[in-house]
Amino acid sequence: MRGDMFKILQDALRARGMTYADLGAAMDLSEPTIKRIFANRDVKLSRLIQICDVLGVPLADVTDAAGRERPTATRLPTATEAGLARDPTLFYFYILLRDLRAQDYIARIFGLTDDQVFRIGMALERLGLAQVESGGRIQLLSHAPVQFRHDGPLMPLLKQVNLRFIAHTISARPDETNLFFTVSRRMRPETAKLIRKDIEELTRKIAELARQDQLMTPEEDLQTYKVSGTWAAVDFAALFPRPEPEKPPLETLSLTR
Repeated sequence: MRGDMFKILQDALRARGMTYADLGAAMDLSEPTIKRIFANRDVKLSRLIQICDVLGVPLADVTDAAGRERPTATRLPTATEAGLARDPTLFYFYILLRDLRAQDYIARIFGLTDDQVFRIGMALERLGLAQVESGGRIQLLSHAPVQFRHDGPLMPLLKQVNLRFIAHTISARPDETNLFFTVSRRMRPETAKLIRKDIEELTRKIAELARQDQLMTPEEDLQTYKVSGTWAAVDFAALFPRPEPEKPPLETLSLTR
């Protein structure tokens, strides 16, 4: 929701022919400060109201418009995906930053030094994904949803991550936060299409409920959840390994010239 609100404010800024510098001058703030507010997509309510006042847009209208918005996943340039794919640690660091994990936490779980974290930040900056601020803090330039290419250079890494996730849920004991399920039934293709629509609707519901939680809940009280699944026609004969043919006893083998 926060991201949608700032997108609406950016649109209002462009509609009035104003720049970040103009907005900063009206608010008695520097242009870099305004850029940082819009890049981080996070600001105190009082400052948000001030921005709306300068733009002449009621805050209620902004929140109402944001509630109707549905974020559209964007694609990174192929060259950017390739840059992330060349260094798995860089890719994992980027994903955890998108998950709003603290930079120090990410460095600790990967055992990275400050120098290594700085080099990762500079690599993300060269890829156009982040900027390294004073003190070495890495700020992502966008938290908008990203859809990676199905046939892109990151697919091998994405496949590994999802296979590890599925293996973890299969092995873990079912409880209120963990559930593995699998079901297969014979049905008409038309029925399968209806079920696919239901699955797509579920993913939209997950996204919407998460947006509401992120709007109203402190960050430290949120937990990341993930769902992975497939829905497709299956040929079990192609999935199950065929038994190897039995070899005849050694005494029945004969050599021929």
